[in-house]
Amino acid sequence: MSTATNQAAAPQLEKKPVKFSNLLLGAGLNMFEVTSLGQPLEVIKTTMAANRGDSFAGAMGRIWGRGGILGYYQGLIPWAWIEASTKGAVLLFVASEAEYQARRLGANDFVGGISGGMAGGVAQAYATMGFCTCMKTVEITKHKMAAQGVKPPRYL
Repeated sequence: MSTATNQAAAPQLEKKPVKFSNLLLGAGLNMFEVTSLGQPLEVIKTTMAANRGDSFAGAMGRIWGRGGILGYYQGLIPWAWIEASTKGAVLLFVASEAEYQARRLGANDFVGGISGGMAGGVAQAYATMGFCTCMKTVEITKHKMAAQGVKPPRYL
């Protein structure tokens, strides 16, 4: 027997394609989540953080008092929608490329997948989520500044 027939041919490494339909589906599902329940809970959480003495019910009353049902959607448009529609695409593109590069450099499937996911998560956090979360917090807490007599800055 020859040694060439005993050795299995190394599989050809291919980059996984990112389908546009998956990006659209992910963006749509994220926007539904943030519009339905995500943003109201974010507003409650941020209100409780800004007013440490408030209970959950107290924060809900404070939010209702400053805007009714629309008070729960402060910062939704445009910041939460920008974040929801872009964070999945950033994660998929960066994770796919990082996994491919790790595998090209000799990493096995497990290490390549983990490193791709970590790189995608870091890119997602810094490219979309950090900035948008900051701007949503500004939108939610500007009423607290106004109540203290400070004119809130306008960003748009």
